[in-house]
Amino acid sequence: MQNNRPTAASADVKKKKIRILIGIGVMAVLGILSYILLQHPDLFLPEKESGPSSMYSDKLLSYSFYPTDYDLDVSADEYYMGLDRYIHIQRGAENFAVTDGDYAAWGKPIEFFARYFGAAIAGDAEAYNALFTDAYYKSHEPYERFAPQMIYGIKLEEMSATESAAGDSYVYNVTYAIYRNDGSFRNDIDSNAFKTLIFYLVPDGNSLKIDAIDYYRKAK
Repeated sequence: MQNNRPTAASADVKKKKIRILIGIGVMAVLGILSYILLQHPDLFLPEKESGPSSMYSDKLLSYSFYPTDYDLDVSADEYYMGLDRYIHIQRGAENFAVTDGDYAAWGKPIEFFARYFGAAIAGDAEAYNALFTDAYYKSHEPYERFAPQMIYGIKLEEMSATESAAGDSYVYNVTYAIYRNDGSFRNDIDSNAFKTLIFYLVPDGNSLKIDAIDYYRKAK
């Protein structure tokens, strides 16, 4: 009688074929996933936080923000009031902090930034929006509202000052952090995170306005 039972050798060959087919299938799946990841990386990003887009970046990352309180009284937070809330200025080798509130004595840029941060801390969107040029709003939307911001660690570094008949223009590196960031003003940074921005200030009558803001990038 003929023996049709598979031998041990034929069984091993069959197992090897199955393993090869499984391996090919796994490689095919990984190849498809790699293609999708390269072509559509946004499908694998964390879910974005809801809320207004940032004036400073069109890239909205996902952070865990604190609840928004439009009636926040920042002066009632003892911890925040104990943080360094002065404006620190760097001009070349010169470093100093304005501690007496007399910002006008240090020139138009410093007086301007005092109004800028004053509006942000107060949650005054109307006053804040008025600090930008019409050209800026051709590519950015003004704020409808944002909550009072607990801003601290402010550092202004003057990068250039250009004189002209219409008035002087300035470029500043601006760095600060927000204590208990709620995301209504800056949703591109986490709480207590410092990220330097480049401010381009242009003359506007006897004052200045912001014509552009960009992220600071180290030279490669």
